[in-house]
Amino acid sequence: MTHKPIIGIPAEIRIVNGLQRNSVNQADISAVTAAGGVAVPIPTRQPELMSTYLNLCAGIMLPGGPDVAPRFYGEEPLSKLGDTDALLDESEIQLVKLAAANKVPLLGLCRGMQIINVALGGSVYQDLESQRDRQTFQHFQKAPMNQGTHTISITPETQLESIIGGGDQTLVNSHHHEAVKALAPGLKLTALAKDGVIEGLESENDDLILAVQWHPEFMFENNEQMAALFKNFIHRAEAAKK
Repeated sequence: MTHKPIIGIPAEIRIVNGLQRNSVNQADISAVTAAGGVAVPIPTRQPELMSTYLNLCAGIMLPGGPDVAPRFYGEEPLSKLGDTDALLDESEIQLVKLAAANKVPLLGLCRGMQIINVALGGSVYQDLESQRDRQTFQHFQKAPMNQGTHTISITPETQLESIIGGGDQTLVNSHHHEAVKALAPGLKLTALAKDGVIEGLESENDDLILAVQWHPEFMFENNEQMAALFKNFIHRAEAAKK
């Protein structure tokens, strides 16, 4: 029997009917399932257990979520910072570091890209519009999330280009006000918005880390480029387990 790779997805705590619940968006689960993986939520209230959870998984997908607490990249909170969850940050940072050390493939989506960058030594803008000294596009779109709203330029000769193609006309959705600022050691740029905001990262020397600033999980059903990101991730997870 062929076993599908288990993909761990860190769960966010949400209050439902007055109770705390570990929550993973259905779109994230659907994207992993459609690509051939088995999505498993990872509880994030006990960072010390991340090593145990990681051992169960062939890959880790870091999804969207709240802002990253600035203390994890050496800054104080600014007035435009949104909601944060330090335990979620700590758990995901642990997962990234452990995955990198143990060669477990990672896929980061939106906040997931930011947390990968922070975990490996980089930083983020707490708020694009107030912190950048140039015009910034609407990165928190008002259109439905299954629709792309701005284009990106793909860096040539990158893993991302080999998966979704190159050029400067790839249309993506956008739902963030934070973004990568200082790039972490060991990561390289793979995509930029036309306003200079970083839209993609990957590992410099292998194919273990791939991350994008947009939300392909809301677009993959009708977009072959976005579906290819998840298929590639499952392929990387399968290959790493052998």
